[in-house]
Amino acid sequence: MKIKLAILSLFCSTILLNGCATQSIQSDTQSNLLLKPKLADKPEKMTQSEIKESNLTVKNYPKNLLRIYPNYPVKAAFNRIEGELKVKFDVDENGHVQNIRMLDTPLVDVFGLSLIHALEQWRYETGKPAKDLNLVIEFKF
Repeated sequence: MKIKLAILSLFCSTILLNGCATQSIQSDTQSNLLLKPKLADKPEKMTQSEIKESNLTVKNYPKNLLRIYPNYPVKAAFNRIEGELKVKFDVDENGHVQNIRMLDTPLVDVFGLSLIHALEQWRYETGKPAKDLNLVIEFKF
């Protein structure tokens, strides 16, 4: 029993540490999360390494300066739950994410809180507020 508890504790710590890393938008490191900020009505998915600055600045939208990736929830990792979340959000004049809305996604109860905590820490360039930016985040184990 102690061995199982130690293994579970190590597993959870590894997941939490991996999820706490911060990264600037210019970085091309790989992650288990697929991200694609999409400014159209129908979001598309793209791997993190495929995100280009041009995808984030079309139509004079604010440039993303900092991303904090969501933690993979321990319960979801333990049960190997995967899925995607679709969200809309606004960016205020100071570059902060505001008004985060989950879009018709069945896994909100599993991944929603983790994604909201991460998005609240994202930063965009100041002076370019934007409304209704779409984002799809796929959680893959």
